[in-house]
Amino acid sequence: MVLVGLIAGAIGGFAASFITGTPSIAQQSDEVIRAQQFQLIDAQGRTRASLGFSADAQPYLQLSDENDTRGVWIGIARETGVSVRDADGRTLLILSVDERGNPSLVVSDRDRNTRAFQPER
Repeated sequence: MVLVGLIAGAIGGFAASFITGTPSIAQQSDEVIRAQQFQLIDAQGRTRASLGFSADAQPYLQLSDENDTRGVWIGIARETGVSVRDADGRTLLILSVDERGNPSLVVSDRDRNTRAFQPER
């Protein structure tokens, strides 16, 4: 009896999708979600991650902690790169590639002592 029900259901689903031209749920492919910005919010309604476009219309991903400190930023700008900030919002690390494709790494400590590293050109 169960087998008959399963077969009848499969035939009915196939017939319905054939008649209406709409694929059954099992046959549907993943949909593409399109937007100009996505925000991930926590249980308190605070934005913790953003995926969107900068004022220069370039894509970026930004991650923030529960105090809205922007901890990680990855994006494309005049220089493509990644920056990492501490809990006070100070940028401590920047890894970037300039317009010519030259990479650089800038590291700062909490006292704002900064060192830049660039490969020999």
